[in-house]
Amino acid sequence: MLQPAFPFKQILDQLPEGGLLLTPTNRLRNRCQQAYGTWQQASKNWAPPAVESLQGWLDKLWFQLQQQQWQPAMRRILNREQRQLLWQRCVEESLDKGLINTQQLAANCDTALSQLIQWRLLENLDEAESALAHHWEKTGLQPSDYPLFAILPKFHQQLRAHNAITQDQRDLLIARAFAEGVLPKMPQLSLAGFVQNSPLIEHIFACAAESIEYFAVPDKAHSALQIARCHNLEDELTQAARWAAEKLQQNPDTSIGIVVNNLGQCRPQVEQIFARVLEPQWLDPAQAAYTLPFNFSAGTPLAKTAVGSATLQLLEMLRDKFDYSQLRNVLFSPFWGDSSAQEQHLRSALFRRLQKLELQEIPGNIVRNWAEKLAQELAPESPLPAQLNQLGDWARRWQRAPAEKWAERFSELLNKLDWPGQRNPDSQEYQQLMLWEQALENFAGLSEFTGAQPLNKALQQLRQIASRTPFQAETRDGPLQILGVLEAGGIAFEHIRLVGFGQQQWPTPPSPNPMLPVLWQKEWKMPRASAERELELARQLTRDLLNASDDIVVSYTCEEDGVGQLLSALFVSDLDAQTKDGDALSNLYQTLTDAPELERISDAIVPPLSPEDCAKVRGGAGVLKAQALCPQNAQLRYRLGAETFAEPALGLSAAERGNLIHEMLAAFWQQCTSSDQLAAMATEHLDLQIRSAIDTAIAKLKRKHPELPEAFWQLEQIRLRDIFEQWLPLEQDRPAFTVSQVESELTVTLQGLTFTLRLDRMDTLAEGEELVIDYKTGQTSVADWLQQRVREPQLPLYALFLPQTKAIAFGAVKNGDCKYQGCGELSQPINGIKTVADSQKDKEPEIIQWDQLKQHWQQALEGLAEEYKTGHAALAFDRPADNENQKALWPLNRWPERQ
Repeated sequence: MLQPAFPFKQILDQLPEGGLLLTPTNRLRNRCQQAYGTWQQASKNWAPPAVESLQGWLDKLWFQLQQQQWQPAMRRILNREQRQLLWQRCVEESLDKGLINTQQLAANCDTALSQLIQWRLLENLDEAESALAHHWEKTGLQPSDYPLFAILPKFHQQLRAHNAITQDQRDLLIARAFAEGVLPKMPQLSLAGFVQNSPLIEHIFACAAESIEYFAVPDKAHSALQIARCHNLEDELTQAARWAAEKLQQNPDTSIGIVVNNLGQCRPQVEQIFARVLEPQWLDPAQAAYTLPFNFSAGTPLAKTAVGSATLQLLEMLRDKFDYSQLRNVLFSPFWGDSSAQEQHLRSALFRRLQKLELQEIPGNIVRNWAEKLAQELAPESPLPAQLNQLGDWARRWQRAPAEKWAERFSELLNKLDWPGQRNPDSQEYQQLMLWEQALENFAGLSEFTGAQPLNKALQQLRQIASRTPFQAETRDGPLQILGVLEAGGIAFEHIRLVGFGQQQWPTPPSPNPMLPVLWQKEWKMPRASAERELELARQLTRDLLNASDDIVVSYTCEEDGVGQLLSALFVSDLDAQTKDGDALSNLYQTLTDAPELERISDAIVPPLSPEDCAKVRGGAGVLKAQALCPQNAQLRYRLGAETFAEPALGLSAAERGNLIHEMLAAFWQQCTSSDQLAAMATEHLDLQIRSAIDTAIAKLKRKHPELPEAFWQLEQIRLRDIFEQWLPLEQDRPAFTVSQVESELTVTLQGLTFTLRLDRMDTLAEGEELVIDYKTGQTSVADWLQQRVREPQLPLYALFLPQTKAIAFGAVKNGDCKYQGCGELSQPINGIKTVADSQKDKEPEIIQWDQLKQHWQQALEGLAEEYKTGHAALAFDRPADNENQKALWPLNRWPERQ
């Protein structure tokens, strides 16, 4: 069991009746009470020890004053959220809010007022101007240079209007109550574990007791201090976790302290690394959730916990607009609705369908429409459509309201959604649910300060409260404690490791409050005011940490923010030090060496296709293209169904713009079927045909994007018309042709695999020759047909299975660069379509005739089909760029781990 680092029993034995031992934190008070209980176990019963934490003691004194109905204490104390709202209102009334961050300014003002009161510079807000006049005159500064002093009178006015005070004003009244005899003095006040107190707190101590005794952590005779130099924070934390695991293996009942500088900023990373080393099964999604067996002094914001985050996102649904990230989190959350497999299948299908829309923002009505359609098909009894419809109805009807009313509405919504789900919550989730109710109650308490407000403001305030509400899981008192620097003060450990104490991190850099003159802050040694003040504080804290154990390791990173650094000088002035380099790699090697022997299974071969799979291959020519680029990715995508989705775009995606051009050209050539017909068209008729083709193309896509305004589609019509007019001269300058097929399908069988192909267009030329055209709006290259692994197999497949084909070509329809790119053997040449020999003029041609090229394609494409059919799945790329273009599949093919 952890013990206080100071002589706790001796202090209590010497404490006179009516005296009190005060500690700076609840954690240290709890340690004292536990230690006292252990000493008294032989007794049948005993009185609790006279030990309190500072804030706990002040709270009890205030409650005592209110019970006595002392008139100055008959006011309520505002919490942080209430003060923040009042400050923001005053800021917005006093300053030009368009030029400032009102939230941050309000928070700075609140801290600044606290400092003025705690440093006894300001005791009566009515007299602020006169109380500070001497200090302004002394420094030659002006109040008008600091926004706080323009805002403070309004804030004081708001406090009086609500008959309220701040917590610091409460402390002033407690000191006054002692001075006036309203609260009786105690004979002795013993203070243990305190480092630095504000003048007001020292004043309260002086008023509260006849005598005051300070107890510091006793100095220890140290063995050599061990220093660990690490590469980065991850390395530093990994070393600390392995060091703790080694100590626990040697003695499971030992006490270990991991003191992390700035723990609040890196807690998630600390938790993940320590869990990975000490409790690897905790990270397994299939493992039932449980509380980690080590204690953190820093809590997690409720808004970032599983319950808090999911609940806030459910409430955000009232905005009736979604992005894909939010939609994914909501639909797959276990904290609402039906948990049956059928319901989960419906939600997955709904998300996949909405994802295919590739919208940057999805309107609620589209979500509801698709939910109803899919539910009729997949889960007719599902409550999901009704829940979403009710939510949409509330989103339309709920208007401005006070916070209390919004809290009722939010609770009604969560009940309608069957929150928190049908499964039983685990211990941590249950604790988070209780904390959520507390946060919602705090939000409802803002009604008096907010008045009626819209949904967005209410959600913003609730999220802020949840973000400021720390969740601290209740855990058993284990041997391993992970603490911040202040929380570790006064506690003794058998082993202690200090993390993050490089020279740039310790002492903490100064950061004075911008709402107060820096000269004042330096003169009165306010928190974070100067490097000298931070150095003094760091010296005291370092001394306590070094006296907390006989076995101490202190670590630091050799680089911080790109700048090299050494260990803080505070650790090497009086102690011999043994320095060792980071040993994370050697520890990892040892861990792997000690692990059971692993079996390596090759994934370069997967089971071959069944006859049923061969009869209808999903993906068409895309299968062979994928096999050419990377065999394993082809198997993942087309056999395992690994789908990737394009990033949602503002307006239309690049793929949709390309499809518009395809649809426009298809619509035009379905009406104009030959070069003769094109040449015979009058200008007015041609213009009408072009406009009709554009309208046909846009009409299909317009139904998918009801959110886009008419002006957008008018601009798109202009764009398409411009591109068509660039393309049309290429068609008019060609030898005579007839458009024989447009958007037609062709079924082919290659090496036992049956594919369905879809061609954009096929022309029959004057000599009966056929030209197959594939429109492209991106980059194209004829060289992709001439490689050993044919990277663009679609047009070569048409050449193989349509015997009259004498040439194939990409129709590159790009703004400013419209052209044909192809090769073949035509009686009458077409610009951009080269002979087979000419298409290889940059190198010595091995293939010079069309029939030879077709034979090459036959062999290459049969080889790719055979690879796919037999399960060839090597993780190899035809070109390095192919890997970069398929990063979305890395979580499946695990390319990064193989390097």
